[in-house]
Amino acid sequence: MTNRRNKALLLAGFCASLLSTSALAATRVPGTYTYYSVIKDPITDLNKSMVSIDEVNDTAGLTALTVRCSDRDNAALWITLNSKNMLLSEDDAYAGNLPALTVRLGQDAPVVLRSSEVVSVSDSSDNFKGKAVGFQGAAARSMVSGLLSGKNVVVRVNRPAGGQPLTYTFPAQGFSQAWSAVRACAPFGTGSAARTPAPLPSGTRAAEAPKFTRWYFTTCRDASSGAVRTGLLAGRAALCDLVIETIPNGARPVSATFHYELEYREGGRTGKLPLTADDHWPPAGGPVTRFRNEGSNLVFTLPLNVRVRSERVYTSINVTAEITFNNGSVKRVYEPLPVRPN
Repeated sequence: MTNRRNKALLLAGFCASLLSTSALAATRVPGTYTYYSVIKDPITDLNKSMVSIDEVNDTAGLTALTVRCSDRDNAALWITLNSKNMLLSEDDAYAGNLPALTVRLGQDAPVVLRSSEVVSVSDSSDNFKGKAVGFQGAAARSMVSGLLSGKNVVVRVNRPAGGQPLTYTFPAQGFSQAWSAVRACAPFGTGSAARTPAPLPSGTRAAEAPKFTRWYFTTCRDASSGAVRTGLLAGRAALCDLVIETIPNGARPVSATFHYELEYREGGRTGKLPLTADDHWPPAGGPVTRFRNEGSNLVFTLPLNVRVRSERVYTSINVTAEITFNNGSVKRVYEPLPVRPN
């Protein structure tokens, strides 16, 4: 993903022959094909964790789908498919002749991935790995979202050299638990308040969702210029921070959905307009929504944009956030964000 040939890079210390989850120092979710490794960089605190799912029909454990939180020393959500079969040659990779990949999540319609969402793979020493292929961007985000929804992932690979297509199936069981364990790829914070809680001993009362004490928008950063403003400027895409102050009770957020409505003035009257498009964390395609912990605060960065219309003046975008925690509970907050005319 990071070098000039647009090749995805495996995490340092692992090579393709060791990417089967059975060979990693990983924790298995009992009774599932899913494993996870919580890895924190000792210098930068970068979250280098991963979640792997073994393919159901590969009894040798050589085929796995691995969700990764970093690309070398950069935070990045991407996925590798590591196969017992050769998927492409190095010449094909250099020429940009990558496999044609079709992905199906549960009973959803199959989706043929765009070429920009597929990358070839090399290890940390830049050695090409022909038995692996990477997924990035919207493809990776939608696969994570599907797994969190309990949808199995089926990948069909049509190789550049031709031959019989390869079809791999990765079950969703255990993914939500593993995803929570790796903090949903959120960065590690400093200090005890930001550390991932240890698993509760058997018979201990389950963790509870935090108590929300206050929530508010702080600032919006212009997506183009980087300028920081209070409120949202109409006609300018911005990244706005929604802060939720909490009293932690042990449970951690694993996903969130954001619903929107616009308030406006038009022709001497006011009104509200619900928007049909939601945002999600982890992102499921479209604009990227981000999450981080700041001590006991939950901070969601939302990509927002309200267009300018001559006959209508938008005065506020109202956000309803539904946040799901790893104990299954859901909490909601509602907060308006003023819109200023451009």
